[in-house]
Amino acid sequence: MTLTWYIILSIIGWGLLWYFIFYMRYEHKDTVNQLRSNLKEADKEIQYLNWELDEYTQQNTLLKQKTMELLDRNDELSDVVAELSKYYVHIKKASEKTSELNKFLQEPSDVIEEKIKKFSQKEDIDVSNEKIFF
Repeated sequence: MTLTWYIILSIIGWGLLWYFIFYMRYEHKDTVNQLRSNLKEADKEIQYLNWELDEYTQQNTLLKQKTMELLDRNDELSDVVAELSKYYVHIKKASEKTSELNKFLQEPSDVIEEKIKKFSQKEDIDVSNEKIFF
């Protein structure tokens, strides 16, 4: 008989325990539902943020690749600019020499006039010879 009382008391005890758990859960039902909805929203936001992270990672990789290409092009253009600056220096020196030569040609020089007269006289002789030859 004592064993049946223990079984009955344990069944009542378990029943009270389950009723207490159900009551506690029912009492905070709104809070639990709010927490569940917040958890679902947080999961959706995490998924969205992970998607954005993947997108930004791909964009970052592409930007790094394009940046490296542009840096290579910049190096090539720097070499071209260096070559052009060398040519510019040579052209500038040639321009200075040309202006110096121009200045000398603007001033009459007796030595040059004599050489030109001698040369023009030779040409006249050559031209007259050509006329006779033909």
